[in-house]
Formats: sequence, structure tokens, C-alpha cells
Amino acid sequence: MPKSIYDRGLLKPAEVATLQRVFDEACRRREAHPESAEAREIALTLLALHNAGMADEDMLMEAVGFRRLEPKSA
Repeated sequence: MPKSIYDRGLLKPAEVATLQRVFDEACRRREAHPESAEAREIALTLLALHNAGMADEDMLMEAVGFRRLEPKSA
């Protein structure tokens, strides 16, 4: 039997909604435009945390919403 799309590592709609809420709130708190480099770093961090198993919305918010990401050195 073929695997469902969710069994192949794709996000379920509820997971996408959670990540979007956390992303939107983190951008708002940091005053980062959603298309900015900082927002991209927030998104990448959220995906990495989620892929590592952190799925709780409050934990994700705490991880990205209350600290500034250090700018990457060139």
C-alpha cells in the first residue's frame, strides 16, 4: 500500500497552521517584515525545530519569539 503524503514527511494542515501562527507572532514581536531576511531565518528555525520533533505551539513560540537571531557573519 502506498504511503500517504503525510507519511513521507510532508506537513499536515494543522501543523502548517501552527507554524504560520508562530511565524506571524514572532515577526510581529520582532517587528520583522514577513519578506525580510530576519523572517526567513525565523521560518527556517521553525522548520528545523519542528523537524527535530518540537511541535508544541507554546514551545515553538518561546524558542523563536523571545530572542533575537544573531545575524550570520559574511
